[in-house]
Amino acid sequence: MQNDENAQIHILEMLTLFWLFFMTAAFLITVHVPDEMSISVDAEMKFAGEDAINLGLATPAQSSDYDSRLAEMLASGQTDEACEMVQNYLANGIEANCWLAKDSGTLQPHGEVATPGSSTIAAHGMVAVDGHLWTITLDLWERGS
Repeated sequence: MQNDENAQIHILEMLTLFWLFFMTAAFLITVHVPDEMSISVDAEMKFAGEDAINLGLATPAQSSDYDSRLAEMLASGQTDEACEMVQNYLANGIEANCWLAKDSGTLQPHGEVATPGSSTIAAHGMVAVDGHLWTITLDLWERGS
């Protein structure tokens, strides 16, 4: 078999294939494929946004004319302050842009506006104030993402 060149080439082919498969497996093992974000993270952020809106609706008004501080601010045209109050009620680690619309108007950003670092989740709320219906939308994302 020492003089059989076909046998020697066949052995070299097998060693080359083994080396190729081994290196391919080693490469695939070292490639980092991130896991899909858990659906519970999305739900957690949505609940945090809804809680922030509900806390704004539960904050007592300074005058007895309105049910909540949020309604009072919206009625007096303090839209930036209303959004900042709701944004301050968010849980630690979560940021949001606040959008407001009056009646059937177009949503407009108010309060502190930032650029999200990742995908966002939306939470919505509605407030009836002096015959007008306000829509509050929070675009939520995790801080530092």
